[in-house]
Amino acid sequence: MRKQIIGAATLALLVGITGCKSVTVNSSPNGASARSEGQSIGQTPTVVEVNFFKSKKVALSKDGYAGKTVNVTFDSPNSINVSLDREFNVKSNPSGADIYVNGEMQGKTPLEAVAMDDSGGTVLEVRKKGWLPAKMTIKNDTPTDVTLTMDQDGSGRRILDLVPTSDGVTVKSEPIYSDTDVGEDSPNVSSCKKLTNQSQTEFILSFSLLPDGKTLVTSILEELTVKNKVEYRANIWQLNTSIAGAPRKAVTQGDYFDIHPNPSVDGDSLYFATTRNGRLGIWSLKLNGKGGLRTVTMGNTADYGPALKPRSEHIFYSAVLPGSTAPAYIWNRPANGGMPEQLTEGTSPQWNPAGTKLLFIKGDPAKNKARIWICDADGGNQTQLSVGSGDFNDIDARWSVDGKKIIFSSNRSLLKGKNNYDIYIMDAEGGNLTQLTTNGSHDDKPVFGPDGQTVFFRSNRGLVWDIWTMKINSEK
Repeated sequence: MRKQIIGAATLALLVGITGCKSVTVNSSPNGASARSEGQSIGQTPTVVEVNFFKSKKVALSKDGYAGKTVNVTFDSPNSINVSLDREFNVKSNPSGADIYVNGEMQGKTPLEAVAMDDSGGTVLEVRKKGWLPAKMTIKNDTPTDVTLTMDQDGSGRRILDLVPTSDGVTVKSEPIYSDTDVGEDSPNVSSCKKLTNQSQTEFILSFSLLPDGKTLVTSILEELTVKNKVEYRANIWQLNTSIAGAPRKAVTQGDYFDIHPNPSVDGDSLYFATTRNGRLGIWSLKLNGKGGLRTVTMGNTADYGPALKPRSEHIFYSAVLPGSTAPAYIWNRPANGGMPEQLTEGTSPQWNPAGTKLLFIKGDPAKNKARIWICDADGGNQTQLSVGSGDFNDIDARWSVDGKKIIFSSNRSLLKGKNNYDIYIMDAEGGNLTQLTTNGSHDDKPVFGPDGQTVFFRSNRGLVWDIWTMKINSEK
């Protein structure tokens, strides 16, 4: 009985000391309806009375905002500020996209009453397979009805580069613009059409035309998903140039990187760079099925871009020491074996039909940009053919079948606000520069057909990397 009296006295003493406390509940925005213990207590700002022994839950609601409940206790500060999240109706184009708010999935579009803080720190994003994600930052002036439009995805949205390493190559991927319009309105092109029909997991790397003028050999990089891990391999394929979308035939197979196919002058052998021995090296393959594979180069350099000199048994190629900042050099060696000889600094060697002049690409020391050069068979009389001194690259230079023209790719022109690559042509001496393609996508790696008017080239127009053909307008 005495313990109960003491307890009651202590309780009375504590209540007398602590008393009650007034806590002001504010909301942003103000004017939210407040309820506590099932009863309305007005609109914010509102005052809530609590004591040491009893807290109160205050539910706040306002049209257009998600409701919130705050617990008010004796230990709460004298003023509590509650930020209400605005409700948005989220749509996407196309519909059915996953909605993410600050990285957390909320549902699929269209979805009403998505609660988000509009003070500028909330990121709304929509994602859908086959489409590029679209996102925006929610601010206080963002309309209640939000529609995010996504661009269609495709392999053409990325450009892949193979970087030599000490034990092979590394695939480097970078985003790139791709025009969804596949048309070509250049007055210098009379017709343009797609030759291949690649999938979204395939990337055309490089290609050459066999001497028969009817067959292309092309290196295709495949993007594979193995146990949730992305892996790559590149093999060489053969396709008929006279039939668009015709089935292709495998020339090489395996989990390697087989790139830069280039045939011998007689078309009997195919030379290419491969990682079959680990580091990139030049190999050859008999196309008639006899003789099989043969190693041409093997050393501590990464060797690539082979080219056979007409009327000789010599092969020219580029070599670089992986990991080094030193430039690549062009080397010459007998195709059937022998000691290599360094010719000149540069890459992408290409012989004229007579075997007297060598085209190659070398960096401009002043701007560190790629330029087209030409030299004699022994490396002498080096001359830069690229005209102009702007911040552009001239790459992928090739001869016409008669040796009178040079076709190449360059990003020297501005179109649709972008310095994209297009196909150009000029005289063998560097004059009469003419732009051929003007689509707005990335056009490169041009190769002349045997008629001197047909050009095969790579393009990501239409969101996919394919080989295209065009006819030069001879009346221009």
